[in-house]
Amino acid sequence: MSFESELIKYKQKIANILESFTDAFFEVNLDWTVTYWNKECERLLGKSKSDIIGKNLWKEFSKAISLKFYTEYHKAMREKVAVRFQEYWPEKKMWVEANAFPSGEGLSVYFKDITEWKQITRQLEREKKRYYDLFNHSPLPQWVYDFKTLSILQVNDAAIKQYGYSRREFLKMTLIDIRPPEDVSTFTQILDNDILKGHFNSSVVRHRKKNGDIIFVSVDGNSVFFDNKNARLVMAVDQTEQIKAELELGRSEQRFKALVQDGSDLIGILDQQGNYKYVSPTTKQILGIETAHFIGKNAFEFIHPDDRSATLSQFEQLANEKRVKLLPFRFVDGKGQYRWIETVVTNMLDDPAIEGIVSNSRDITDRVEGELKTEQLLNRFNIVAKATSDAIWDWDITTGKIQWNQAIKGVYGYRDTCFDINWWEQQVHQDDIQNVQQQFDRLTQSKQSRLQIEYRFRCADGTYKCVLDRSFVLFNQEGKPTRMIGSMEDITERIAHIKAIEDQNTRLHEIAWIQAHEVRAPLAKIIGLVNLLEGDMNQEALGNIINHLKCSTRDLDQVINRLINKPD
Repeated sequence: MSFESELIKYKQKIANILESFTDAFFEVNLDWTVTYWNKECERLLGKSKSDIIGKNLWKEFSKAISLKFYTEYHKAMREKVAVRFQEYWPEKKMWVEANAFPSGEGLSVYFKDITEWKQITRQLEREKKRYYDLFNHSPLPQWVYDFKTLSILQVNDAAIKQYGYSRREFLKMTLIDIRPPEDVSTFTQILDNDILKGHFNSSVVRHRKKNGDIIFVSVDGNSVFFDNKNARLVMAVDQTEQIKAELELGRSEQRFKALVQDGSDLIGILDQQGNYKYVSPTTKQILGIETAHFIGKNAFEFIHPDDRSATLSQFEQLANEKRVKLLPFRFVDGKGQYRWIETVVTNMLDDPAIEGIVSNSRDITDRVEGELKTEQLLNRFNIVAKATSDAIWDWDITTGKIQWNQAIKGVYGYRDTCFDINWWEQQVHQDDIQNVQQQFDRLTQSKQSRLQIEYRFRCADGTYKCVLDRSFVLFNQEGKPTRMIGSMEDITERIAHIKAIEDQNTRLHEIAWIQAHEVRAPLAKIIGLVNLLEGDMNQEALGNIINHLKCSTRDLDQVINRLINKPD
């Protein structure tokens, strides 16, 4: 067989191969003359072999010159490199993917219609964008994490806003990083036992934000395949306020239970006529009466007859007022004795949960009896005050106000009778105030009721009087002083008289000392000289004794004159 025939067979074989391609294929020589054109080219481009072979490619397809076909084919031809690209051909309304590579005789080109694939791809991109938008623009925080490593793979804007981390920070974190440290062990147990691949999971957990705040979130998660990884898509709904409200509700219920069942108040719910619909269990503890004994009965049946009318009149004010504080009244207990009760009633008939009038009562028997005793004591004190010139004062320790009787004017010269405790402290002599305050502190700490103390008190004219202050203190049930009442007696003259006596005693002591020492010396001399006169002596000795007697007598006279003339 000749070489020519072999070559023809080879070319035919190549042609058969090229014709069998599902891709369109053509060849051009160096001057862009078409040298080969397969059947797929005929179908896609609408030109037969006979119409295109031997003709210039760009003259036949001049509208393609402005497209990527022209620039890419020339690049392959010029630079001797293979090129691959996609381009839309408006004239054919077709997306084309082309592969061109230089050959020894020109350029070989494979291309295919990818319009359908492009449409599918675009549809997938649109779907992907739609789902991404649903994820990223969701108002609820969401993220995707690697099921194996727990690394966060993607996070939406809502999560970034709620947790405070940037997207870059989030993508470097794992799920453990947004858990409080004390919750990590519990979280790992949940991962091991409750989170299963392919299964939906929901739970309420605690998360930690970037600023350290702890929030409660309801977490819903499901399995997804993301970036070729088994992952979980998670949505986290902030339930902090709701859970806090539930916790507060629980605490409120506990407080209500403690208040109603274990407290010291008597809680009741009455209808408009005052009939009991509900009574707290504290009635047994405080009044000695079972709660069932009250239900259906009228509250005013238990009130002392002398207090019933006034209490009923105040109760009827609820027709116009939401809340009324009743004056203290007497209420019978389980022993038939009356207890003093302080009550506040609130109209809650319009509240569907109550539909009644709530009464909140407290046993104040001890307080009332204490006040009655105090009133009797004050009455006696006031009677005594009228019979004296003492300054009577009444100090309300809770307000700091001191009320004085008229003696503060008559004795001490002040015009007003009402001052505060600071004013009193300013009138006490600065050398005495510390001792007075210490005495009061010791009194209140030891819970003693009476105090008697002396100090100097400044009058309106700036002079000081010595006073004897007698007082007693009233304490409340908690042992804190609430009131102090006293009488301030002017003892200035008494103190002056005592001082005068003390001065006189001092003077007498001095005289006694002088008598014992200064008078005794000249007197002893005189006694001695007189004894000498009793003996025999000459005239000269007698003269000397007389001179010594004169000197001693003169010394004694000087001492006596000094005693007589000594100032008081």
